[in-house]
Amino acid sequence: MFKLVLFIGLLLIGLLACSNSTEPSTGTMSAGIDKTEDSSDQLVNENKSDSLTISTGSISDTGEMAEKRIQFTGVALPDGRALVMGGISEGASQGYSKAMSKTSEIFDPATGTWDFIAEPIKERKSLILVVLNDGRVIATGGAGNQEFALDRAEVWNPETNAWSETSTMKFERVDAAGVLLNDGRVLLSGGADNELRKHSSTEIYDPSTDTWTEVASMTEKRILHTATLLNDGRVLVTGGGNPDGPFIKMAEVYDPQNNTWSLAGEMSTGRTLHTATLLKDGRVLVIGGMGKRKTAEIWDPATEGWTSAGETEIPRAKHQANLLPDGRVLVTGALGNKVETEIYDPESNAWTPGPDMSSSRYSHVALTLSDGSVIITGGFGQKKSLAVSELYTP
Repeated sequence: MFKLVLFIGLLLIGLLACSNSTEPSTGTMSAGIDKTEDSSDQLVNENKSDSLTISTGSISDTGEMAEKRIQFTGVALPDGRALVMGGISEGASQGYSKAMSKTSEIFDPATGTWDFIAEPIKERKSLILVVLNDGRVIATGGAGNQEFALDRAEVWNPETNAWSETSTMKFERVDAAGVLLNDGRVLLSGGADNELRKHSSTEIYDPSTDTWTEVASMTEKRILHTATLLNDGRVLVTGGGNPDGPFIKMAEVYDPQNNTWSLAGEMSTGRTLHTATLLKDGRVLVIGGMGKRKTAEIWDPATEGWTSAGETEIPRAKHQANLLPDGRVLVTGALGNKVETEIYDPESNAWTPGPDMSSSRYSHVALTLSDGSVIITGGFGQKKSLAVSELYTP
């Protein structure tokens, strides 16, 4: 009898021990499942957080320009406003059908309105506008009513709201490129003259002495090209050519300290009526161009070589590309009246769709303002020139 009781007791102890040993195991497995679920939830939440931080922004209508404009130019001003000038206008405020515009106006983001400023001395289209270091704005070259190409320039003073002519440029230039150098001077390159002849000449304007000086010529004759100031003070020139071709593939760099041009390698394709945008890391993003170009590529000053930046969703020519505060690039408009915008992220080397504009347009102006927003205005849309303006907010 004692043996039977002892056997039953040992059996109960064994069963109890087995029960205790399985509970921690079950608990550990349960904790493992909980951790897996937590990790998954955390990953989902992180992805959600990432998607929330990468915004495509929004576009809203704002005040219209007083003039409808195509083939005009604009600049962002240091005080946060934007200035546009010239072009061809349908004469919305003057009452005539179509003519070269001899007006300029300013957009104030605080009020969302455009207002005329003093009338420029010369009507111009396809001109170059550059903001000088002292806040004044110089308008150079372009075409006039009676002249295909101009060798005249004028400066607007925001303090007096008055235009004054500079000394005469060394060359007539239309469809040229211009850029402000680090030392405050202005470099003009290429363009065509009154005889429709493309040229490779370059010249520099010094606002401190009101003088134009011819400097070393480019290796290529270029029109409708781009000029981009690099972080090291040099200037990268890309592309160029008639809208119907041929288009230039070779890029070159100007060194203002040595007054020399050097080749900067060939792009993957020839381009004209494209864009070139300086990225925050010092590289230059080149997008699109005539010939239904969808390709984009980047020039790196460290290697002086070109690498692919993928393709835009639609072909882009006569478009605009604007650097955003976070380092991405907004692309608006395109030949063929497109409302779609796209955004390039240099960190991921990827393109994503942006918000649609309310008006399709090309040959327009888009300017990044000091608050990071982008004013998009004018251009050609649905077979007519536009005064309609929109504001992109990142």
